[in-house]
Amino acid sequence: MTYDMILVRYGEMTLKKDNYKQFLEKIVKNIKNKLKGFQSLRFEAQPYRFYIYLNGEDHSKVIERLNKVCGLYSYSLCKKVPKSIDAIALKAVDLLNEYKEENKLNTFSFKVETKRADKTFPMTSLDISKKVSALVLPKIEGMKVDVHNPDVTLYIDFRFEAAYIYTNAINGLGGYPSGIQGNGLVMMSGGLDSPVSAFLCMNKGVNVSAIHFFSPPYTSYSSLQKVIDLLEVVSEYSESGKIDLHIVPFTNIQDKIHEKANNIYMVTLMRRAMYKIASKLVNKNHMHCIINGESIGQVASQTLHSMLVVNEVTNVPIIRPLATYDKEDIVRISRKIGTYDISIRPYEDCCTVFVPKHPVIKPNMTEILDEENKCELDVLIEEAFNNIKKVSIGSDGHINAFDLDDNRDEDKFTI
Repeated sequence: MTYDMILVRYGEMTLKKDNYKQFLEKIVKNIKNKLKGFQSLRFEAQPYRFYIYLNGEDHSKVIERLNKVCGLYSYSLCKKVPKSIDAIALKAVDLLNEYKEENKLNTFSFKVETKRADKTFPMTSLDISKKVSALVLPKIEGMKVDVHNPDVTLYIDFRFEAAYIYTNAINGLGGYPSGIQGNGLVMMSGGLDSPVSAFLCMNKGVNVSAIHFFSPPYTSYSSLQKVIDLLEVVSEYSESGKIDLHIVPFTNIQDKIHEKANNIYMVTLMRRAMYKIASKLVNKNHMHCIINGESIGQVASQTLHSMLVVNEVTNVPIIRPLATYDKEDIVRISRKIGTYDISIRPYEDCCTVFVPKHPVIKPNMTEILDEENKCELDVLIEEAFNNIKKVSIGSDGHINAFDLDDNRDEDKFTI
């Protein structure tokens, strides 16, 4: 089927009032950036709609890109016609005949739905639907009306400048345009949860950077590659098409905790150290929050008692998009955004490597502080922070984790 254009509808950003214009400008910019490379496309922005004139471009490839733009409610392949009932009916016959031929149908049912933004037109929405239906029905053999459960619905979007007709509505990501709400730092492991958390925050308008705690030889370069590969996928949903990854050398901190602290407190102490480093990075780069993939009660370090003890080290807001999600919900989203197959690769992160057999699930703050004082981590935390390596993921092509270490032992670490 040949279409003239794609009609794009915005999501919950349309509920904004005084700052709606700011949201509109951002999402128009994001759409145009995402569609760079399509030389023939022409764009037209309206207050509550965005029109993409295809001019011969492959609509399926354009939609593939739109599927990565946060803030879009839905989009439809459509035809633009003059605001004339006869003109609408004539083009509708073409659309419905094409639907019949594409689906190889002898008989099918339809109905017409009209939204009339232009209230100056001297017919109601219902009158337009009835009139178009009456004109179209005799022109297509084997078609009948069914207003309750039709095989296909012909939609008429009756606006001030023209009428737009279509038979489909493709769901977008919804949410807000990425980058509109400020900047966050996501704590990236290689599991299912953290990339989903990054995506959910991006879909609420947060521009995301990432931090990963890397602990060779306890974690291999394959585990770091897993994080890079996840961010390459997630970066496709970002405003710029890239995500900055901050790689923290965490081995010395883990060794010290393992050497000095009671084994049952290891994960809690490691996470407190991680939050201290993440908070320093947030403050240095003028970000607004830390994001992680914690889900209440999923593991020992994610009980409310553990979260309270870990949160004590920072006054930076902690965003936990998955706090109340079931694992099945997280898996479903990870499949949707394309991270699932990477996340299930069998490489450990630095927390899972050191999980004790019976970790504490209700850590006591006094005991934690005593254990932390034994470890004397402040110097090591400062050293780790000063040696963070930053790399841009996404727009600069594929990155090989192995090449990020100038002092690598090629016999020891392989990808």
